[in-house]
Amino acid sequence: MKKFLSILIALFMTSEAFASITVMPTRIELNANKSRTNYISTAVEVKGDKEEIMRFRAYTGYFKIDEKGELVMMDGQTAPNDLSKKIRFVPSEFNVFPRKSQKVRINIVGLNSLPDGENRTVLYIEDVNPKEMNLDTGRKGINAQLIVKTRIGVPIYLDKGKTTKKCEIGEFELVQEKGKCLVKAKLLSQGNSKIRFNSNIQIVNGKKLVKEQHGTEGVVADNSSRIISEQIDTTDIEAGEYTLRYVVTYTDENGKKQNLKEEKTINIKGEM
Repeated sequence: MKKFLSILIALFMTSEAFASITVMPTRIELNANKSRTNYISTAVEVKGDKEEIMRFRAYTGYFKIDEKGELVMMDGQTAPNDLSKKIRFVPSEFNVFPRKSQKVRINIVGLNSLPDGENRTVLYIEDVNPKEMNLDTGRKGINAQLIVKTRIGVPIYLDKGKTTKKCEIGEFELVQEKGKCLVKAKLLSQGNSKIRFNSNIQIVNGKKLVKEQHGTEGVVADNSSRIISEQIDTTDIEAGEYTLRYVVTYTDENGKKQNLKEEKTINIKGEM
């Protein structure tokens, strides 16, 4: 008699596609101040397998963004700025036929009862019928059964009322070791809505640009921080004293670009 070990794997993805599921857009950002009604509407498009009918269900959950800029799912938890109970979507469960797509229409209601600043939720699109795979364990009489369930998450952000997007560089450190330069920074978001940023590292000698490298880009959550670590190779730079310039660019609540800058002296000794 064979014994089966069942393993359930739930795959959560925020990327455009995984396996046979594609959801577009991958992120939704809305502004309630542009709506003249007490609700705002949007939609996502779901594409399934090219060969078989697939059935999905849609539901929501709450999430936060951690210091690495990654989404942390807070399933079962809630907060004043959680949009989960404000969302109505149609259909909530549906079939997607081969080479076809299905729109899920989303209404966010009760805008006037939301707090000012950023409100958010994640819309899950999950296949109803998990895939089963039998695996050989290499042990006589024991097989493993792998159950794979795919779940794609689409973050939904809604700014409402008076929003602020303000950032500063809180900590800035430069570490040199064996021809490598490690830049460590802590970005502080002091507004009530997240900021999206990109960064750039420059090594200059007076007004001459010696080396430039594009750095991290991503998100800093509202009233939170983001830890950044960038490495730049200095082995191709002649020995001497230079200025290392770290520049962060983000867009504020008025759509205006803001630049943050930190500089430190860097001594390059050639072979280290």
